[in-house]
Amino acid sequence: MVSKIASKNGGLIGWLGIKRQASSTPVLGERELAVLETLWNEQTEPALSAQQILEKLPNSTISLNTVQSTIERLHRKNVLLRKKQGRAYFYQAAISKSDIIHNLLSDITNELAQGDMSPMISGFLKFLSNETKENKQSVMDELKTLHAEPDIKTTDKSKD
Repeated sequence: MVSKIASKNGGLIGWLGIKRQASSTPVLGERELAVLETLWNEQTEPALSAQQILEKLPNSTISLNTVQSTIERLHRKNVLLRKKQGRAYFYQAAISKSDIIHNLLSDITNELAQGDMSPMISGFLKFLSNETKENKQSVMDELKTLHAEPDIKTTDKSKD
């Protein structure tokens, strides 16, 4: 779904015929999302070389040069961090999957609903009604975690 929203030819925004406003989310292609997914899923290494990314890409029939080009585009979009070790660069995601989804939802809210959250929440609840019990529980757990975090903006220390 995300790849269809943030893909070439304008994705959802192009399909709806909306002039795209300045976005906090770079347009990401399918291959770029696959590389990011590989980095997000990596648990053992904090950063991977292009060769390691290629080896971890599922069902990959692309060349190392293609992976390197994709990584370079992601780095120019400020989505990847890179560090040189010896003769090779090692990469890690500069933005989390959750942050990209948050930015996309924010963009959609601003572009389709002029910032009104009501249609977004209604649409999300409609989407959630089709999800499995396990997925619903996962969402509820995440909401509880977010709700438990103190809101720094609303805390007024001058009243103490």
